[in-house]
Amino acid sequence: MLQERVKSVSPARAVAWRALLKGGDAAGALDRESRAAHLDPRDRRLATELAHGTLKRRRSLEWALQKQLRRPFAELDRGLQWALLLGAYQLLYLDRVPAHSAVNESVALARAGGHAGTAAVANAILRKLALARVYPPKPEVDDPPSALGLYASLPDWLAEHFIERFGFGSALQIADAINATPRRALRVDTDAAPAGGKYGIPECLIVEDGIADERQIIQSEESQLAVHLLAPKPGETILDACAGRGVKTGMIAARLGGKGTIYAIDDDERKLEHVRRLAAKSPTPIVVMRADAKEPYPDAVPQEVDAALVDAPCSGIGIIGRRADARWRKKADDPIRFSSIQQAILERAAERVAPRGRLLYATCSTHPAEDEDVVANFLTHNPEWSATSLASWAAKTESARALGPYLLTVPGVDGNDGFFYALLEKKRDDG
Repeated sequence: MLQERVKSVSPARAVAWRALLKGGDAAGALDRESRAAHLDPRDRRLATELAHGTLKRRRSLEWALQKQLRRPFAELDRGLQWALLLGAYQLLYLDRVPAHSAVNESVALARAGGHAGTAAVANAILRKLALARVYPPKPEVDDPPSALGLYASLPDWLAEHFIERFGFGSALQIADAINATPRRALRVDTDAAPAGGKYGIPECLIVEDGIADERQIIQSEESQLAVHLLAPKPGETILDACAGRGVKTGMIAARLGGKGTIYAIDDDERKLEHVRRLAAKSPTPIVVMRADAKEPYPDAVPQEVDAALVDAPCSGIGIIGRRADARWRKKADDPIRFSSIQQAILERAAERVAPRGRLLYATCSTHPAEDEDVVANFLTHNPEWSATSLASWAAKTESARALGPYLLTVPGVDGNDGFFYALLEKKRDDG
């Protein structure tokens, strides 16, 4: 019945509305709805923009809609809520959508999810908003973090974190940047195309829009930078302690060029299936093992490897611009919760690195509890290790910062993901 009722609405808006209504994994719901509706690429891009933009701006949009309402927004029917939020997003944040289209199609969605009275409410509210065009005020430096949270549509604790970590001016830049469409980067076959990006990574190609073929992997510059800093060389044995789906594993394999071995560990069997498919096609041997990286490793992992990558599980604060609903799912205590896990993983990986070997610790978080605090604690208890300075990398882009010997990229700004990197070296064993 619902499918029949939304037939009068443009396919992209209907798909976005249904995906938002289903909630949960926004990207998954959008993908399933897009496939079911057989959207062409143009409509799929519009549906993605509408759903992701509405989710990101939800707090600001609710504030603007509440200004037009006499009763609490939260008391409205869910179908009406999402129809209003979709309409408000188009009215306030999309320049290319005519106001009459934003209002009329959202009213049709409200009617599909309710009745004539529901549609009348949507029509009245959105027409008032189209005239009023109210936005949350831009915060001033002395305002509390909640003012930035409202302006940027962030939970207050995240707004407070960005101000404390980067200062008010940069936090304002971050707030604007993470609500824009994120930039895409590909990792390419270096024989196929010139590349480089802002860090000079040979495999990195920045694209405005494009589809990856088998020689191109979608992988952000900051993700590629982790492997670039580890600098795997042909003939080396490399440990990838948190392989995940193997995106960085694949880049390491390409750098080894068939000479050397990778030991790829993860505790998620579904993710390891991707790594196994990669291993089957790779000229570089990749030994794939299911194991908890916090616990003692399987015997098959060599006692001494030349280098290890610890791309640690984290809160993901640095990539909230890429994941539309992430800011609403994360909790203020996530960084502290992850830090003990990260500490244990780092300790285990370090045990398998040979003297004079190296270890790259990285997270996609900007929180100190997951970043320099973890590494500082590790170095305090493991004096045979020292940090190699990455400070010179901060000069390659204004949106990267040196934290002592470590490197932190500022999320959103200059197309960045927010990543932390620490390159550690194990001292020579003179004993």
